Amino acid sequence: MKEALLKLKMRGALNVLDDLNKSKMDNVSFVKCLLEAEIMERQLQTGIKKIKTAKFSYERDWQQINTNRNPKIPFTEIKKLSSGNFLKTRKNICFIGKTGLGKTHSLISIGRDLCRMDCDVLFFTAATLVTKLEESKSENKLSRFMEKLKKADLLIIDELGFVPFSDNGARLLFDVFTTRYQVGPIAISTNLSFEKWTQVFGSIELTAALIDRFTHNCEIFMFEGDSVRLREAKERGGKKLLERETAEC
Repeated sequence: MKEALLKLKMRGALNVLDDLNKSKMDNVSFVKCLLEAEIMERQLQTGIKKIKTAKFSYERDWQQINTNRNPKIPFTEIKKLSSGNFLKTRKNICFIGKTGLGKTHSLISIGRDLCRMDCDVLFFTAATLVTKLEESKSENKLSRFMEKLKKADLLIIDELGFVPFSDNGARLLFDVFTTRYQVGPIAISTNLSFEKWTQVFGSIELTAALIDRFTHNCEIFMFEGDSVRLREAKERGGKKLLERETAEC
């Protein structure tokens, strides 16, 4: 049995084989448990591969964020996005707020959960995406790259508004929004309210058209309050000061 499972590369089934052999279950139940273990293992490995392909900027999951630190942010509703229901309605997601409030962490947590559900997710910072678009255009590979962006179940664009773009870069990013329009959702994080998006895209006409397409079917979440990172840094600093004063006593 082990040799057969090895040849078939059924590692999930192989992992539980010894335990199942010790059980007294009937043949049908035995085979069912064996196959269920294999299915779970394949789902796990598929999720791992899709997370790697998504190229998240770092590893983050919901367990690593203290949602009680900032009651102004609707984390209960935001966490529901991990169900993936918004993909069915092709609803865009927008997180707006200043830095250090958990926007990127939330996007990555949602994206990783969706990867585990066998969804194809792509993650970029806005600056990285524009750079890749410009490089693809200069190498005559833009159509191929745009097709890749179009096919993803979810495209995540992080940190929109941190860096202004050239006219060419802004136009290329606009084309991404247009390509995804009513085809698949885009989830973004930004530190700018919509009326300030001209700081990034320059042209008022281009910005207005982009916002119109993006918000046509979009759920917007406001991230308000004090920076979690800044607060934690202050707490660490206070703790070190207390330890130093205690040691000196």
